[in-house]
Amino acid sequence: MFLFNCKEVYIGYSLEELSKVRECLMLAQIKYDYKVNSHSSHSRGRYGSFGSNVNYEKQYYVYVKNKDYEQAKYLVDKVLH
Repeated sequence: MFLFNCKEVYIGYSLEELSKVRECLMLAQIKYDYKVNSHSSHSRGRYGSFGSNVNYEKQYYVYVKNKDYEQAKYLVDKVLH
């Protein structure tokens, strides 16, 4: 969608929190974009995942346009804290 002219309103590892953030932005009719970075190793199949914390394998980012940042940040903070 858009990753220019925008600001990050959420970064985290929780899929549950990501769902809450997306829902509150959707209800407020604030357009957003998100991306997921996977931190799992590509060699996991060969070496296993012993010692890896599966809770931190994926990191989630949510972005909104600059004009919506203040309202979005307020809503995100409210829904998560």
